[in-house]
Amino acid sequence: MSKQAKNGNSNVREINDDVKSVCGVTSRPSFSFVEKFSSLKYLRWLMIISLPVLVLLTYPVDRADYDLWWQMAHGKYYVTHLTLKMDLSIFSWTPTDPTWIYNTCIGSIVVYLFYNFLGGFGLWLFQWLIFGGVFLSFYLFLRLIKQRLDVNSMTIIAAIAIACSQSCRFYKPELFSALLFCWLLLIFFYIKINRNKYLCYLYPLIFVFWVNLHGAFLVGLVFLVMAFIGEILNRIFFSRESFTTEELTHFGISLVLSCMATLLNPYGIDYLLRLMPLLTNEFSPKDFAGGSPEKLILAYASLWPYLKNMELEFFNVGFVAWIMTVMIISLLSLFVYEVIKKKSFDFTLLLTCAVLYWKGMDTGRTSHFFPLAFFFIFFYWLFYRLKFKNFSIKADIFSSLLFIFFFISVSYFNIRCRTDYHWFGKGIDHFVPVQEVEFLKKFKLNVPLFNDYLVGGYLIWKLYPDYKVFIDPRGGLYGNQVFDDYMDFVVKPKTNEDIHRFTNKYPFKIALIHYRELFLILSFLRDSNEWRLLYFEKNAVILIHKSLFPLVQWEKVNANLSPVRFRQVKNPDILVNVFNFYVRLNPTAGRYIYDIFKNNVSDYFSQKHRTLILMDKQIRLKEKGLLY
Repeated sequence: MSKQAKNGNSNVREINDDVKSVCGVTSRPSFSFVEKFSSLKYLRWLMIISLPVLVLLTYPVDRADYDLWWQMAHGKYYVTHLTLKMDLSIFSWTPTDPTWIYNTCIGSIVVYLFYNFLGGFGLWLFQWLIFGGVFLSFYLFLRLIKQRLDVNSMTIIAAIAIACSQSCRFYKPELFSALLFCWLLLIFFYIKINRNKYLCYLYPLIFVFWVNLHGAFLVGLVFLVMAFIGEILNRIFFSRESFTTEELTHFGISLVLSCMATLLNPYGIDYLLRLMPLLTNEFSPKDFAGGSPEKLILAYASLWPYLKNMELEFFNVGFVAWIMTVMIISLLSLFVYEVIKKKSFDFTLLLTCAVLYWKGMDTGRTSHFFPLAFFFIFFYWLFYRLKFKNFSIKADIFSSLLFIFFFISVSYFNIRCRTDYHWFGKGIDHFVPVQEVEFLKKFKLNVPLFNDYLVGGYLIWKLYPDYKVFIDPRGGLYGNQVFDDYMDFVVKPKTNEDIHRFTNKYPFKIALIHYRELFLILSFLRDSNEWRLLYFEKNAVILIHKSLFPLVQWEKVNANLSPVRFRQVKNPDILVNVFNFYVRLNPTAGRYIYDIFKNNVSDYFSQKHRTLILMDKQIRLKEKGLLY
């Protein structure tokens, strides 16, 4: 073949390749359609848009956010009295522990101001500003290690958002701890990478604010201590990759200054001494039996059992536990790889991973610290220590599929289990006794009030100073006597003698009790000569002692107790609570609530069929006189 013919054939092949390239077809086996799809910038932007939507779906308004109300009551007190210190017992009429100290002065003020000016939406905005600050720390860290926000990093952020949902879903000062912990980590790794030893002196400034925002500043101090110990061990065993002696000196000085900075709080060293038992686990709400309110809201519950329990109702908790477990396995894999390939490892990373994972799984309230630390540790380990270049195309595809799985799982859980949930702060007061409190205000029966543990926080917010509470979610404040008496009183049904003995010790004349304590309510009503039902609404019951009977207009009260009031309610939890009470008063009223539940609750609700069967069974038992 002539040279001219060869050139002609070459030109034809080049033209054909150009045409195929324009048409999206290529004969090169190493560059498939999937590879081209995964490299498109549109996929990245689609995930950037989808990420906040996934986070939004993961964080609806939480129904168990009872702490919010007393936190805002504190904030209101600080603002109106122009102080950062208060007598914590002023909201209660029962004996309290004068040595108990709780300091979130700045945090409570911020939460109160957001709610005061913007209502529930303001609380949602506050939460998302915190989320924005956390995301910014992630983004800056990626820039620090010369990585971009790609498909893989966004999938990891999505996993972190889900894993943090157990403790970051509440609107309260605790969110500040998540934010400041991330910035603590960002500064630490910036020092490790760029060797800017003077940046560690930002730590004391952070702790000046953190100690007045939330008590989890202790986690930040523990991290710094672990980092200091880890870097000393790195210096001893792997000196080439560790801090220098000078850098360790500066880090140690900053650690001491950070500890000293925590003294800059309204209570001084007394506050720190009061928090010490938390580090040694001398006090744990899990020590209380059965019906502990803390267990009901999962704040202190262990996540270990949920590695086995993946029923739909507990899917969210189990999802968190498994994500955290996969995270620790991936970090241990990197650790083993580094030991085998490079014959070295970083003590700080290993120590931080182990402690934060164990504590997060042991106590749900601290579960968010490990996932947040995972982001920094994983990418630092992978790209800085192991010199990993880029994720493969297969990793991009796997991350995309995993992100889709997260999105579908969270959406499915919302549809099947989160019926009638709200977002953007809407409905924040749907599960507290709003109407019940307004009823008390209208009748103005200013006598000692008994209330259950959880609603006490809302009563502080709405009833003080007209009424003071018996107990509230600030459990430590009542640790000297009242808390133990209360737990013994509500943990099981009481006889008339038990109630008389309790009311003799604590002489209250009105009781406002959430349906959660149904058997306690029924124990009061069993003694009809002493106590009588005054009013009830969506969330709680008001009972009145016989000494106040003459002060009540009974005709007016009884006219407001019809089940017709609830015909527009769609929330299954509220309807079940109301049903459980109504059916014990009158099976006909119970049947009416049954019909409301059947018609109003979404058919997608996973427990609808089972709940209707149980309701019907209780109605039939009551009709036969067999239901207590």
